[in-house]
Amino acid sequence: MMKNLLLLISLLLVITLKAQENIRMNQLGFFPNGEKLAAIINSNATSFEIIRNESVVFEGQLTSSNYWDQSQEEVRIADFSELNERGTYQLRLPDDQISYSFRISDESIRDLAIGSIKAYYFNRASTSLESTYAGEFQRQAGHMDNQVVVLPSAATESRPAGTIISTPKGWYDAGDYNKYIVNSGISTYTLLAAFEDFPEFYENLELNIPESDNSIPDILDEALWNIEWMATMQDEDGGVYNKTTHANFQGAVMPHQATATRYVVAKGTAATLDFAGVLAMASRIYKDYLPTQSNEWLQQAIKAWEWAKVNPNVAYNNPSSEGGYPAVYTGGYGDTNFSDEFFWAASELAITTGESSYFSELDLSRNFGNPGWPNVETLGLLSLINHRKEIAAQVDTTSLKNKLISLASGFLNTQKGSPYQIPNNSFYWGSNSVPGNQGMLLLKAFLLNNDRDYFDAAQSALDYLVGRNATGYSFVTGFGDYTPMNIHHRQSEADNITEPVPGFLAGGPNPYNTDDCGSSAYPNSIPAQCYVDDWCSYSTNEITINWNAPLVYLSGGLDYLYHRNYWTEGEEVVLGLDQDKFTVYPNPANKIFRIKGISSSFEGKVINMAGQTVLEFHTDYINIENLEPGMYVVKILDGQTTFIEKLRIL
Repeated sequence: MMKNLLLLISLLLVITLKAQENIRMNQLGFFPNGEKLAAIINSNATSFEIIRNESVVFEGQLTSSNYWDQSQEEVRIADFSELNERGTYQLRLPDDQISYSFRISDESIRDLAIGSIKAYYFNRASTSLESTYAGEFQRQAGHMDNQVVVLPSAATESRPAGTIISTPKGWYDAGDYNKYIVNSGISTYTLLAAFEDFPEFYENLELNIPESDNSIPDILDEALWNIEWMATMQDEDGGVYNKTTHANFQGAVMPHQATATRYVVAKGTAATLDFAGVLAMASRIYKDYLPTQSNEWLQQAIKAWEWAKVNPNVAYNNPSSEGGYPAVYTGGYGDTNFSDEFFWAASELAITTGESSYFSELDLSRNFGNPGWPNVETLGLLSLINHRKEIAAQVDTTSLKNKLISLASGFLNTQKGSPYQIPNNSFYWGSNSVPGNQGMLLLKAFLLNNDRDYFDAAQSALDYLVGRNATGYSFVTGFGDYTPMNIHHRQSEADNITEPVPGFLAGGPNPYNTDDCGSSAYPNSIPAQCYVDDWCSYSTNEITINWNAPLVYLSGGLDYLYHRNYWTEGEEVVLGLDQDKFTVYPNPANKIFRIKGISSSFEGKVINMAGQTVLEFHTDYINIENLEPGMYVVKILDGQTTFIEKLRIL
């Protein structure tokens, strides 16, 4: 019976995928008073309808067709922003192509804001993940990292090669099991920046992590897990080791099965300055929560800065074998230009200490761009702007604001001229980080000028990531109707669970490195379409902490700013699909879910993927606090009619 039920679900999904092939849109939904756009691909249609329960509730005209060279598609835009009644809908074209169902809801992206942070919990090193917090993704502890070997490249007189040190905690960087200071720099910064910019939102956002009951907001608890690892990576002279690592990448095994020796490697200028930036920033943010650690971090940041000033040009390269110790082949995060790291670290130290010596290091005439781990100067710009009132006596803050608005305006202009109405036009390794970081900068500009166009462009950046793109995927695992299932992530590959760990943003289209799976595995080499959902595709389908970080900022910032600026009171209407079918919402759900579109008398069941009934209910408000996170099926018997729908519990 359960096998037939799951087969029916699969068939329904296949039919839906076929039907929605040429309709690309945000698969999670839209704010009632927000912009609502869909891209219609290679279609002769000139009009569209929005339907609910087979009834037409909105009619609109498509834009004229525009060719996008990055996807080699003709694109028309359906704009139904005027539809602001809360509910569940579908978009239909004259040839009866029909979209996924989508919600217009005040909380359309709330679960994404939670899930994108919770992904970091799933990537914690040095701890087991208990079922209370991880559900079906529970696992044993791996990489306690209390017996880490100092390699010759990292050796000093006081810590010679072979010295054993302890570097526990931290996040696994990506699909592998190593921990890198450089990539942790921008990743941790972005989570801390989200809290600094939207404290009211994150102070009340619960993630269901082991620390949720303490007095520290959950996003700061999660960032703390990584900061505490970073703090262990400083040598006695102030320099910072590049990474805690195996000598080579481990196979597709669970963390506790990856037992090869762990090492620390050479110190470098980039790692040391990224360390200084994060710890100086953390010092001021955690001051009221952890005053002792806050002071210690600031002293470590200052010591790191002093080392970098004496060693301003130490590039990191993976070491060769030496003295019986192995060569290292894991990620290098190598860099040769350190002016951006100096600018960022000086900015954070200037803000936190107020000392003029750090302000004097700031070259405000420099150029700023979309941030990434090799280019972190814009992180300093954002922090300086955020604290412009405190630093106004020492910095021309008007100039800083103008630089950010000019940068964000470039993204806005690209978005307005894009056939897909998206701000990004670049596709390379980790291309999904581009709209994520663009969205962050657009929101930062919106905080300065309150210009609705910047908010809407940031929304379009998120829309791209969750469906309005040339692949049709929502690139976030577990969020959307058509999502990656085979990410390059060792836990997801090795855990014998069909679904990947939820909340991770896949790397995205990249036409330049298709030798990982072989070029024949990819649909084509067209830049915006060159993506494959396969474990072998580390060039397009890996996940990393620095790609997830702007998704955290963007989803949380949009949610908070929408409710602050544009929310109006209203009740969600009956959420049916066609022919009075029921709808489960929110989906994914946390603690409770509701159902609408059914009669007052029905029998309901929640069934796990093993076919076991784990909950029975007879009301439209269902408490699921006692159910473990994972994928389930909701089954409703309403008279003589049976309805089914998938439900993910976070």
